[in-house]
Amino acid sequence: MEYKKICRRCLISDMGEEAYREMIGKHVDIIRPEDRSSEGLYKSRLDTCKECDKLNAGTCLSCGCYVEIRAAMKQSKCPNRKWV
Repeated sequence: MEYKKICRRCLISDMGEEAYREMIGKHVDIIRPEDRSSEGLYKSRLDTCKECDKLNAGTCLSCGCYVEIRAAMKQSKCPNRKWV
């Protein structure tokens, strides 16, 4: 079996792992529309996360969350105060 090295500076959706993308998608999809951040805000938050030294294979080393799920929730805040 061949193992693919995980990029520490990538989001899960960027890694090409379909199972992970599907899992993240399912979690984001169950967020009620009124509780979900706008597409623009979501992308802006993820862009900030991609530049953060606390991002590790799609998770935040400060709090352990999947950043793609945290960024999708309107009321979420970055544990490092890089976005609100």
